[in-house]
Amino acid sequence: MDLMRRWLAGWRLCRGLPPVIEYDDAYAAVLALPGRERELFARDDDPAVVDRLAKHLPPDHWLTITTHHGDDIASQLAAAGVRPFDEHKTLMSIDLTVHPQRTAADESDGPLEYVRVHVDGIVAAHGMMAIVGTDAIMHDIQTEAAYRRRGLGSVVMGALAARALDRGARTGILMATTDGFHLYRKLGWQAEATMVTGSGCPRPVSGDLGPVLTGR
Repeated sequence: MDLMRRWLAGWRLCRGLPPVIEYDDAYAAVLALPGRERELFARDDDPAVVDRLAKHLPPDHWLTITTHHGDDIASQLAAAGVRPFDEHKTLMSIDLTVHPQRTAADESDGPLEYVRVHVDGIVAAHGMMAIVGTDAIMHDIQTEAAYRRRGLGSVVMGALAARALDRGARTGILMATTDGFHLYRKLGWQAEATMVTGSGCPRPVSGDLGPVLTGR
């Protein structure tokens, strides 16, 4: 899926990761974390591709499939010996020209932009994004527990959208958690696909979203 590939290009910048490795069936991001040495992102959700990647997934690798059939893919991963995570993420996008805009303290660092909302002298909410061409990939949108339900998440998103437009971006892309999905949809973001992630380790692993392959 092209939108997933575009999201991945910005996500790895936000995470400070090296460029992804391209294989015939998947992209590989090197995270070098315990239990998450690499995360493979399948190029599509063809059952044969999913089965091949899942059956050869090492214990310290994660596998993410972008699909319109989340439950079916989770079942297929489990049948192949991969442990699917309970939460499925959602790949979302928006035309930034229609995104509500706000102002907040921001900071630039190359392709990265940071927004922070201060309340009572502390950072109550924050977020970041990577600008890749005309895409703005939003990441790590968070509000401190004591300051939730005040609309600060909308302020962060609006400030990021305004900054993205200033830098020439036109499309916003993000991977939403279950909690974040409702905020983004309220702001006009559209759900594009479900992102199902599983681990090659038979035991539960901690962390957020993390072979028989031949590199090109």
